[in-house]
Amino acid sequence: MISIRVHEAAKQLGVTPRTLRFYEEKGLIQPQKAPDNKYRSYSEQDLTRLRWIISLRELGMPLSTIHETISRMNETDIFIRNLDSARAILYEQWVTATKALKALDETISEWQRSRNPGLERLEHAADEMKRTRMIRASWSDQWNYDEMALLHGYDTPLAALQGVLEEDHYYEALIRTVEWLDPVSDELGLELASGSGNLTALIVQTGASLTAVEQSAELLAIVRRRLPAVDAKQGNLLSLPLAAQSFSFIACSFAMHHLDHAQQEVALEEMDRVLLSGGRIAITGLTTINVENAKQQADWFRRNGYSVITESLNSASQLVFASKL
Repeated sequence: MISIRVHEAAKQLGVTPRTLRFYEEKGLIQPQKAPDNKYRSYSEQDLTRLRWIISLRELGMPLSTIHETISRMNETDIFIRNLDSARAILYEQWVTATKALKALDETISEWQRSRNPGLERLEHAADEMKRTRMIRASWSDQWNYDEMALLHGYDTPLAALQGVLEEDHYYEALIRTVEWLDPVSDELGLELASGSGNLTALIVQTGASLTAVEQSAELLAIVRRRLPAVDAKQGNLLSLPLAAQSFSFIACSFAMHHLDHAQQEVALEEMDRVLLSGGRIAITGLTTINVENAKQQADWFRRNGYSVITESLNSASQLVFASKL
């Protein structure tokens, strides 16, 4: 078995010996040490582990997460879950940086044109970014969907809606959501807050190519096992880990009632960001928890250039369908 010293290992990996010792101090790697002089030696397995550590660190994953990730690489769900989380954080940072760059570019352009531009545009952009950051920070899973998923599996959405929406009305609402969206085979679509994949499965049956976003790691694992062809990603409605203008349609069922008014506006902004021009959105929600939700959503869409239709599905739920003009 090949074994090399710290300086040679560092050279092969493109880092410094100090970096390797730092990873050792943090418990990420445990090289063999000679009993007489304590010289470190690295095996092929050590080098492979270090390659993982270096790559994940370069991609922005915290050391604490790296430790858990590489220690549990044989547990596929845990490994993917940690990568999901790191990806979601990185994407939120990228979206924020993109907005900041746009604001700075606009300020530079104004300065070049007038040599004495006002601060209003820059201040507005900064205020909007601060507002969005604070709203995103206010999000938390108060309902512990991970635990619910472990208890109820595929039936988690029904368990969450127990006493609020009858089972037959729930499935009728999902079917109606798909009918309004009318996906075309191979069309790129997005489902938000996919839960255990009940609506996801109906959309996939149409032949559409679907990406599903879900904040609960346990529910996401169910979707991946149930529908392996779906591109499932971890994220929440306030920060979608997706590129702008990517999807022809968006579906969201029985999730928006978890958000307050300010959070809903950020969620709608995120939907608009990732939707293609001419795309469509169907949001199915409860009327029993907040009867104003559907009206507020419809008003937001109209203000932002959408045509809107609303439909009462039953005594407890309503659908908002919006087309991006």
